[in-house]
Amino acid sequence: MKLQVEEALKEAGKSFPFSFECPAAELGEVEDLPWKDATVVVDGAYWFDGNHMVVQGTIQTSGKYTCSRCLSPVSVDRKETLSEVYGTEAELPEDVLPYNGEYIDLTETIRETLILSEPMRVLCRPDCKGLCPQCGANLNDGPCSCPTDKIDPRLEVLAQLLRSKEKR
Repeated sequence: MKLQVEEALKEAGKSFPFSFECPAAELGEVEDLPWKDATVVVDGAYWFDGNHMVVQGTIQTSGKYTCSRCLSPVSVDRKETLSEVYGTEAELPEDVLPYNGEYIDLTETIRETLILSEPMRVLCRPDCKGLCPQCGANLNDGPCSCPTDKIDPRLEVLAQLLRSKEKR
């Protein structure tokens, strides 16, 4: 996923659009990620600002995740922002990435962007009820047959205190 940028170097400020798609496997080392079998679509533009090459756009893909509450499979569409600055100087500023002056290879940048923006928690729906902590039933399918009046053993002492006050 390379951008030929020689033409942009000749015309400072002129924006050059780009668009491509590829299988996620072409990004390298994505075997353990939920979007490993998906297609990655990248759209954007690049331009030379007089000192550096600026690349901005979006990265889109989808992945098969697991709901954090009920463990059901969930398909998630992802849309991430691509925004990088590239330079050729020997001493680059901290926020500028190196390139060879002819082309910019976006492969590693795209992979890193998707990995770093990986969702921390995925829910099958906003009101997911999760699993019963006693029997493991999916509570989204309906209530389970576990007793709901069971008291946490750590709080049993407080329940006894309440019962003794009620008897008085």
